[in-house]
Amino acid sequence: MWNDIELLTNDDTGSGRLNIGSRQECGTALYQEDTLVKITSSEKVLCNPKLYACNSSDGCIIVADRSVALLDSICQSFQMHIQFDTEVDVVGLCQKGQFLVVGERSGNLHLIHVPSKQTLLTNVRNLLFCSILSLNETNLTTSSISNIQPNLGGGLFFFKQGKGDCVLSKWEVDPSKNLVSVQSFNILSMWDVYSLTLIWDWPLVHIEEFLLTTESDSSSVIRQGISSLKLITLTVPVNKQVQIYLSIFFSNNCLLQDTIYFLEGINENHQKSPEGPVSVLVLRSLTEALPENRLSRLLHKHKFTEAENFAIQFGLDVELVYKVKASAILEKLASSSIGSYGQTVWLDLVNEAKENLHKTQDNHFVVDYCINAPWPTYETTQEMLNYAKIRVSFYMKLLIPVDFCSVLRAQARLTTFYGAFGPEKFSGIAWTEFLNNEDIFKNILFQLQEGNLPCAQYLWLRHQADFESSFDVKMLEDLLNTICATVPVEELCLWFKNVVIPFVRRVVPKGQKILAKWLEQGARNLELTDKANWPENGLQMAEVFFTSKNPGELGLASSWRWIPLKCDDCEEVHQLKKLVNDLQELVDLYRKYSCKLALCDFEKENASTIVFRMFDKVLAPELIPSILEKFIKPYIHKHNLQQDELLLQYIKDLLERCRTRSTSVFETAWEAKAIAVIGCISDIDSFGDIQEDEELRRVVYLLQPRPMDYSSRMLFAITTSATSPIGVNQLTFAQRSRALKCLIYLADADMVESLFKKPIEKVKYFLQCFIYLAELERLNIPYTYESFHRSPKEGMIKGLWKNHSHEPTAARLVTELSLEYKVYDPQLWSGLLQKLLSTLKRCYIGETLYATSCPPSPKQLEACCECFVVLLKCPVLADLDIIGIARQYAQLDLTAFALGCLLLIPQTEKREQHIQGFLSSCNPETVLQQVDEHMNTGEVAGFASQIRCLILDNIINEKQYERFFKTKYFPLLKLQVMNTHRVKELVDYLANKSW
Repeated sequence: MWNDIELLTNDDTGSGRLNIGSRQECGTALYQEDTLVKITSSEKVLCNPKLYACNSSDGCIIVADRSVALLDSICQSFQMHIQFDTEVDVVGLCQKGQFLVVGERSGNLHLIHVPSKQTLLTNVRNLLFCSILSLNETNLTTSSISNIQPNLGGGLFFFKQGKGDCVLSKWEVDPSKNLVSVQSFNILSMWDVYSLTLIWDWPLVHIEEFLLTTESDSSSVIRQGISSLKLITLTVPVNKQVQIYLSIFFSNNCLLQDTIYFLEGINENHQKSPEGPVSVLVLRSLTEALPENRLSRLLHKHKFTEAENFAIQFGLDVELVYKVKASAILEKLASSSIGSYGQTVWLDLVNEAKENLHKTQDNHFVVDYCINAPWPTYETTQEMLNYAKIRVSFYMKLLIPVDFCSVLRAQARLTTFYGAFGPEKFSGIAWTEFLNNEDIFKNILFQLQEGNLPCAQYLWLRHQADFESSFDVKMLEDLLNTICATVPVEELCLWFKNVVIPFVRRVVPKGQKILAKWLEQGARNLELTDKANWPENGLQMAEVFFTSKNPGELGLASSWRWIPLKCDDCEEVHQLKKLVNDLQELVDLYRKYSCKLALCDFEKENASTIVFRMFDKVLAPELIPSILEKFIKPYIHKHNLQQDELLLQYIKDLLERCRTRSTSVFETAWEAKAIAVIGCISDIDSFGDIQEDEELRRVVYLLQPRPMDYSSRMLFAITTSATSPIGVNQLTFAQRSRALKCLIYLADADMVESLFKKPIEKVKYFLQCFIYLAELERLNIPYTYESFHRSPKEGMIKGLWKNHSHEPTAARLVTELSLEYKVYDPQLWSGLLQKLLSTLKRCYIGETLYATSCPPSPKQLEACCECFVVLLKCPVLADLDIIGIARQYAQLDLTAFALGCLLLIPQTEKREQHIQGFLSSCNPETVLQQVDEHMNTGEVAGFASQIRCLILDNIINEKQYERFFKTKYFPLLKLQVMNTHRVKELVDYLANKSW
């Protein structure tokens, strides 16, 4: 009983070309095959069913033995299923699909109302049904692949020509069953209906069924003849294969606009013998489509292997297949990066992506894909960026334009990601977000907010040039307000001292007021948030503003851009300076004189009243003489106070205060203290003058007393002229840049903009160019501002390095220019580092460091730090021989710098291997000592904490605690144990240690 009917959504189940006569189709026509309906039997199938189907605009009818199923005309909705007593021979729809007519083998005729599913007429016996083949009829047709048969109005007539007893067909009668059947429907021929003249026949093709259609109405046949007709035939099965033929001899340009439906019995279980009965009936449709549309559907369904073969077969754009496949892989890679797939799956995805990219010829697509794909691991990302670079390099040799800089930029960003976050935090999503984040400053703010200062420092170091030109007061305020309170004060102060404060002074000097006020408030807050280390921590934070190096002392060409702030009248700086003095006094009170006062109380006091507070804190009167001798007298002498007079004044103050209190409680205590103080009086913060230190005044401007208009015009004329307006002397760019700096210092922004007729940012760009031109001028390289502005910077920088690498200042200038103009050439950067290292080596050898074992001189230390900073900033770090550079540092006994280099190795396994080998052979105390002595200043200060943590973690992992017990680094070791939550491990170790 074929009663289990399943409607399927339109899905591509295959495609093919139709055979035409005895030759294969060679055009571009393609026929899409869709499976629409699937019918199975609820009973075991013993023999193949008798099938019949017809389709019209009223609906589609499918007959299998005794089962009749009615669907809509496009086979998308099910309307009715009826089971009859005997096999159904013929069915039909009338009245626009309102009525279904069914004729059984038994002779019964049924008229069924479709909407109500009610049988209106039945049980008419002994009727004989036979199939009628006519082009003028549409009722009760037997064509199993028929669509609406056109009313052609005569002219052509088709016969199914058979063999044997008759010319056209063979009819057989079975009297016992009252049945008439037509046999041997094999050969199809076409005849003229008026003259019965044979027009065409197909003697070699055995026809099962056929369909004649027209592209328009039947009148076109009269006008155009048979050229507007199309004949579709279904062949008799040969070796279990059925073929559908489209006759194109009618028209060479015919298109199959109508859909052909055909019913097929198949064996669902392919393991069974093909000789057995069918187990599934399927209704399929055949529609002609453009190859491009078919390819699009295959791509939409991600059938890429079939799409690739299809595109090659039909001469379509196979690159499109590769690109769509690459996009699909991209989506899966994005899912794998957030943990939706296991390792095996994403490895397969990566390999599939590689294979697909190898086939793709579009180099821009390949480069963009390698850069922007969310590769699941750091190593894979590095590999694919290298692949993109190799491929780009190859096509550059062929003079094919490709974006080489984008690959180098991505590699530089990957190096930054590795140094800032490490490979363990790598994911495809995290990487692509970081790569596409144009506002790196926001990332720095986020890391500071999370308390991750080393990461923020590294991001700043690598990408300072990206936000320097846009840095303003608002960004400074955001930076200061974002810093987390849990950031260690010592590391924060080092960073501010060596990086942030010099940067602010150089880039946005007006921000020094904000910076001074923030440092003052931060130092004050430490009294509550970090009480254990107070007041030293407050002093350290407050004085960093005054102990930080000025940009001019950092030894970088960019320092020329620094414009000092007039701090004489800056109230915020004065307040901070006063706080520094107060905290210095407070530290002395805490440590030297054993007197602890709150800062707010201290600020209300003077040197004399502080002595009073020191006496107040002595609870036992008998201790006053010893306290006076040990603590109070040194304080009195330091501040040049008169001791006897001060002691008498304290007794008077004590008397005044105690008069307001209850004598029953305090009388005995204050009197005993007063007596003890009187006993300390003799006749000897001697009188002296209190000397005050006066302030890092770095500038005196000769033009400052003159009227502003005169000074501004004079400086503007010097800046923009090649000769001096005062004389006829030729002006150098160094003189012109100094004049422009003075102009920006003296005049406000509005005045500067009115003089130059340009925005202040443009004027600052002039100053920046003048600074570089001054450096080039020193190297005797003649550039005008116009030629420098227009010149391709990469070629200029490479030429400068090629011709002037022997100059002492060339390496520094080339480094600054390369960072400023984003020149990421690996050979150039490698040469820069090698030059700096060779200079460093000569410096050591020349001063006989090995022979004398002397500590490094300031000149040597500057060379060490400068080389390491260039290494940290290098945007093509992945292309350098980092191990070789580390080896050169190790040869100079600079183990801290050598270990810092090893931390920059991009490959995870390689990096861990070399670090472990280095740690096993180096002296950890020596490394920590060099970190403190050589890496606590300049831009390397932010990287020092990573080296320190690595050494301390190694000591903890190796359980070598006793090695540091008696050294000054043991407090650092204890702090690292607490920060890494390994206190219990240390306690267990000490408890089990055999002492």
